[in-house]
Amino acid sequence: MHIKNILISGFRSYREQSFQTELSPKNNVIVGKNGSGKSNFFAAVQFVLSEKYSVLTAAERKELFHVGSGRPALSIFVEIIFDNSDGRLIIPGRTEEKEVRIRRTVGLKQDEFRVNDRRFTATEVKQLLESAGFSASNPYYIVEQGKIVALANMTDEERCNLIKEVAGTGVYEARRKESEEILEETSLKYKKIEESIAELQERLSELETESAELKSFQEVEKERKCIEYCIFALELSNAKECLIKLDEKRNEFLSTLNKNRDDDINIKNAIESSEAHIRNCAIRIAQLEEEMRLLENEAASLNGKKAIAQLDAADATNAISRNEKERVALQKEEKQLEKNILKVKSDLDIKQGKLASQQKTMEKKSEELAVLEAKLESLLAKRGRRKLFKNKGERDKWLTSEIERNRNIIDAHKKEVLRLKNNIDDVGKQIREEERQQKEREEITKKVESKMADHETQRVKAIKLRNTLNIERRNLWQKVNEQESVLQRIQDEYNRSKHQLERAVRHDIRQGLQSVKEVLNEIGDERLRKAVHGQLIELIDVSKGYEVAAEVTAGNALFNIVVDSFEVSAILLEQINIRKKPGRISFFPLDTCKSVPMRFDSKDGCTSLMDHISCDEKFKGIVAEVFGRTAVVSSIEDGAKAVKQYNCDTVTLEGDQIGRKGGITGGYLETRNMKLSAFKNEKILSSKHIKEKDILEKLCQEVAVIEQKITDVINEIESLKGEFSVAENEADADLRDVRLHNERKARLEKQKDQLISAQKGLEKNILDAENALSVLQQDIKDEFVSRWGEEEEAQLELLMNDVDKGRQDVSSLQLQSVQLATEVGLLDDTLQNLTRRMNIVHDRLRELGWVKTNNQTLAKEQVNVDEECSLVFKRLDAVKQLIDEVTKDKADTEVKLENLKSKRLKTSRSVQERRDDDERSQIQRTLLVQRRDDALEKIRKLGVIPKDAERYSGQSLGMLMHRLKENNEKIKKYAHVNRKAVDQYSSLLETKNDLVAQGEILQNELKSIHELMDHLDKKKDEAVERTYKQIQYQFEEVFKELVATEDSHGELQLVRSSLKKEAGEDPYIAARIRVSFGLGTAITDLAQLSGGQKSLVALALIFAIQRCDPAPFYLFDEIDAALDAEYRSSVAKLLRKESENSQFITATFKTEMLEAADQVLGVFFHNKVSRIQVISLEEGVKLLKQAALEERKRARESEE
Repeated sequence: MHIKNILISGFRSYREQSFQTELSPKNNVIVGKNGSGKSNFFAAVQFVLSEKYSVLTAAERKELFHVGSGRPALSIFVEIIFDNSDGRLIIPGRTEEKEVRIRRTVGLKQDEFRVNDRRFTATEVKQLLESAGFSASNPYYIVEQGKIVALANMTDEERCNLIKEVAGTGVYEARRKESEEILEETSLKYKKIEESIAELQERLSELETESAELKSFQEVEKERKCIEYCIFALELSNAKECLIKLDEKRNEFLSTLNKNRDDDINIKNAIESSEAHIRNCAIRIAQLEEEMRLLENEAASLNGKKAIAQLDAADATNAISRNEKERVALQKEEKQLEKNILKVKSDLDIKQGKLASQQKTMEKKSEELAVLEAKLESLLAKRGRRKLFKNKGERDKWLTSEIERNRNIIDAHKKEVLRLKNNIDDVGKQIREEERQQKEREEITKKVESKMADHETQRVKAIKLRNTLNIERRNLWQKVNEQESVLQRIQDEYNRSKHQLERAVRHDIRQGLQSVKEVLNEIGDERLRKAVHGQLIELIDVSKGYEVAAEVTAGNALFNIVVDSFEVSAILLEQINIRKKPGRISFFPLDTCKSVPMRFDSKDGCTSLMDHISCDEKFKGIVAEVFGRTAVVSSIEDGAKAVKQYNCDTVTLEGDQIGRKGGITGGYLETRNMKLSAFKNEKILSSKHIKEKDILEKLCQEVAVIEQKITDVINEIESLKGEFSVAENEADADLRDVRLHNERKARLEKQKDQLISAQKGLEKNILDAENALSVLQQDIKDEFVSRWGEEEEAQLELLMNDVDKGRQDVSSLQLQSVQLATEVGLLDDTLQNLTRRMNIVHDRLRELGWVKTNNQTLAKEQVNVDEECSLVFKRLDAVKQLIDEVTKDKADTEVKLENLKSKRLKTSRSVQERRDDDERSQIQRTLLVQRRDDALEKIRKLGVIPKDAERYSGQSLGMLMHRLKENNEKIKKYAHVNRKAVDQYSSLLETKNDLVAQGEILQNELKSIHELMDHLDKKKDEAVERTYKQIQYQFEEVFKELVATEDSHGELQLVRSSLKKEAGEDPYIAARIRVSFGLGTAITDLAQLSGGQKSLVALALIFAIQRCDPAPFYLFDEIDAALDAEYRSSVAKLLRKESENSQFITATFKTEMLEAADQVLGVFFHNKVSRIQVISLEEGVKLLKQAALEERKRARESEE
């Protein structure tokens, strides 16, 4: 353990001070100039740890405050931070703190200690430090300036007292002083007891003479007691006989009264039952009438719906009939169209075959004709050229031009043929695309028609489900109406029960209970809510038959609220008052109400009321607090016996009470005002109401679910209907697209045929051009002949005849082809017309099928509406019948109620008459009870009755009164007698014996005190002897280390007193020091030493004391001021050695101390503010030299 840091704020010359680095756990040396603040630093440590500053006057406190520039501080503090790794400082509750911070703060009106931010008193801080090794008897762990000199100049007697103080003799002295005070006090008590015993003995002698005359008086007094006892016993017997007769008469009355009361209760219950039945009937009638109204509205709505459905169904039936006729006609037409189409297709195929064959023949003939015509044209051209050209050059020139022209024509026709081929390919692709799209549309149409069929099937299923759900909903509505009737009846009963309970509970208590609930809700603290368990009446269960006894015993305590602790109840009351909530409330805290129930013997005719009350185990103490001291008895007489025997409260099953103090409470109790029964009934009805409400909510949820399902089904039907319409439109559109694609395909095929025909024409032209080109090329090769030969003319004539014949054949074939093409075109148009008609028939048949489905659905809807109307009218008839039955039942019950009320009035009159008689009997009984109790009280006051009292029994009251008069005359003769002489004698004798016993005890105490004082003296002497030996040994060792010469020697001697030692006196009166510094010097006393040597001896004594009673750290302020240089080095070496086990903080002006330092601290003073910081060894030496120069300079200036 050591000091890590010291924080100073506003203390003397320090404004704000703390060390940036921790202090060394070994040797820390502080250097600084005079007046820089070294002593103030040590004073700051003493301010926290030493008792020097424990009590501060206002002036002393003011001197501690820092005075400098700026605003003055309102408070100052010094905080010392200890390294507590070794755990020497033990803070209560925080034993494992590795760092302990002790702070003392002083203000103008403030002085407090804090340890690790917890407030401590100065005494607690002192105890904390002593537990860590700071001995109060050894103040030398802090050595201030001048203390070395004081110790060096100390006398032998003062030095002896110092050793005693270190030995801890102050504790022994304090204990011995306390023992002496106790001894003196005990001696005084013993002396007073002896005086009191002497006085008592004198008074006892006087009382012995008065006792003889008192005995004669007691004989007369004894006779008087016997006579009075007989008189009182006779009065008691007469009173008891009269009471027994009255009780017998009252028991007969009570049995009759109980019978009448039971009859009255039964009639009252019957009346309440009849009234409840009438209310229930009225509620039921209202609900049935409401249901009837709803059913009538629904019936009217269904009638309208039925009429519309009938009209729709009639229209649908007529439409079905008409559509059926049209469908039959269309089917016949469809069959006929199929036959015609087949026949036309057959004829068309035949004609197209003939036309194709004819066209092939014609094409062949045409090709042959073309060849002949080409040859003919070539010959004609050749003949014409011979006439046209004069020479071969002109001819060849013309032929070359013609060849070029034919080639251009061939190229142009080939390009055109290529374009036509491309067009034909494009048209073919378009035809294939139209076929693909046509097939897709046909497939889509099939899917749409299938989808329409599925939608229709789903719609039929949805309609069936809707009808089923409507029936379920109607049945649930009926159950809901019935359940609402049941719930309303239970609600009315619950409200009456709640009102009855409110009548039984005081208004302010009800308000208080409500206020507690509101406060808990407003606070919203779940832990506080769990700490409140509820009213006592909610936490107990009373056995049947004991409700009256429990209620009269507990009273309004039944409504006290049970809480976990007293603090919870205080919080609730505080919040109620803060929020100004009305009412009064009482609490049962579990931590304070811990009563134990009394036990009763069942043989005595009584049992504990606690045995008939069950509750949770943790509430037993509270239940015992209320019911634990109450016994249940069968009668008032048994109750009176139990009260005397057990000193408890008793209660009968009828509610009559007898208290421990003698009070009797009872009378008739209205059962309807009973709190327990009302609360139990309210609890049952509340539970039943919750149960029935849950059933109603479930039914309503089922209705909501059914209605949601109906809504979903209706939406589904409408959705399917819409989807069907959309699908129908899609089917129509798809069919139109199919037809459109078919027509486009036909047009494209015609266009393709035209393109193919044009292609063939161009190919023929190309062939002709090529033939002509061939002829021209041949001609250009031939020799030029200017004359036309006969052979060539014959050839020309033959060709011309062949051409004419060919042309006739081609013309005949063309005529036949045109006739066939015309027939084919007519058949094709007929086929297209038949196909269009067939498509129209198919579309119409499809539409008729869809219309038929819709019409059938409408017809089914009419059936559904008829079934729904039937159910509604059937339920309407049943409701009307129920209304008639319930109305009749209500009327019968009202007649019965009137009869019951009349009967109850008669019974009440009879009961009242008997009560009046009973009240008169009770008054008489009260007087007899008073007489009986007076007689009993008089007998009790007589005390113990003499045994010979029986000799006066059997005498009449007159005789006894005469004897009593005679006895009174005798007693008058003894009027002067001290009637308390015997009692006083006995009392005084007992007091004397007590005093004698006390005297013996005090003598034993005096002996023990003397023994303790002797023991303390012995222990003190042992402590002084032991401490002296330790200090003597350590002093010799330390002195040798400091002087460091071979023959140096130092000894400490205790001087005994030459006088005889008294008890408690010390045997030692002085402590003498004798030393030798070696080198042949003799052993001398301190008075013969120099100042430096005295200081060295004083330091040796301090180090010796510290070794005997070590502290965790030491603070030395300029202890080397008066030492010589060689001794300063010895002290420095000793400090380095000792710093291995303890921390040292030393202030010095000498450089020798710096050489032994582990850390050097420099003190600087600037602008009236001191500060301390860690500096190097060189800086420390430099600072000391500067301080020495300034000191010498100041000394020279003072001399001048």
